[in-house]
Amino acid sequence: MTSHFKIWIMDPFHAGSHAAWSKGMKQALQRAGHDVTLHTLPGRHWKWRMHGAAATWASKMRRASPPDVLITTDMCDVAQLRGLMPPDWASVKLITMFHENQLTFPWSPHDPDKNNGRDGTYAYINLSSALVSDAIWFNSHHHMNEFMREANVWMKTMPKPHVPNLVKQLIPKARVMHLGLDLQNWEQHQRPRRNNLTQDIPTVLWNHRWAWDKGTDAFVSFARDVIRQDISAQFVILGQSFNRMPRGWETLREELGKRCLHWGYVESREEYISWLWECDVVPIEPHQEYFGISVVEAMRCEVLPWVPQAHAYPETTPNDVEFVPSKNWIDALQKGMWRRSEENRISCRHQAMKFDWTYRAPIIAAELTRALESKF
Repeated sequence: MTSHFKIWIMDPFHAGSHAAWSKGMKQALQRAGHDVTLHTLPGRHWKWRMHGAAATWASKMRRASPPDVLITTDMCDVAQLRGLMPPDWASVKLITMFHENQLTFPWSPHDPDKNNGRDGTYAYINLSSALVSDAIWFNSHHHMNEFMREANVWMKTMPKPHVPNLVKQLIPKARVMHLGLDLQNWEQHQRPRRNNLTQDIPTVLWNHRWAWDKGTDAFVSFARDVIRQDISAQFVILGQSFNRMPRGWETLREELGKRCLHWGYVESREEYISWLWECDVVPIEPHQEYFGISVVEAMRCEVLPWVPQAHAYPETTPNDVEFVPSKNWIDALQKGMWRRSEENRISCRHQAMKFDWTYRAPIIAAELTRALESKF
């Protein structure tokens, strides 16, 4: 007989992929028969969330009966959270989902905390969170391996005595839990291309955050090369924007001119999906990628990923689709590598559907049960 648990999901940075994950987790676990409550904080000021989310939530814990398990993310100081829990919460299991981590996440060269040496604070919050958690989940094998490797490297830079056997303590409770995505019935949002006169012109997609870590520098350089060499190509620019644009992005729309079919974030999920169906390739070379939701979503609409053989892409992209690093993007355009065969389309679509919630939910529910039973 399947056990049913009372679960709290506490999402300290409820925006973008974090929000999609926490809402999807709630729905998936509820469908499995569990009693799930989702608590969130706004997805902004990430540094303060890492410092203050636990204390912000302390009053909620004091006013409520304890759940069986509390699931939170790397944006929370889980050691602080454990310390603030009321005495009757002592037996609550803690699971931390690592969407990213501050040990290996590439800091922008323009961030003053990096230049002032304060970035190590956030790395240790992640490490102490991992140490105190009953289970730690990573969104890819790449992410888990990078975290474990860097944990040892980082600790050696600290004054002695070091935390003994740090990685040996973490490995038994670490698991890879690929993300679940809502990818069902996307064909209903497919429509004929808006400009039927440009069927033989490649449409290039950007559907990622407008942020330095996503490799905006490589994309801007590519787009400018397309313009300078007068290569036939048009662009669809989607993705979440922020008040501070990455370098070069603020003038890109004007530089693209009529080549740009769309510019900017779209609120409607249906409109977002319909734009994906318009595109041929999604070129990206980020400074770090632990999973790559936007690439998977593009593949769901049969868009070819032009990504390097690095990060999490060997896990998330099809084996029979060629890796294309940024240095080869112009050449790939000129050689017509953007033209998708029927095999390409099927391969991309099938690979993306491996991350649909209908497939991922039973795996996650089984892992949750295993974690609660402490079978590490």
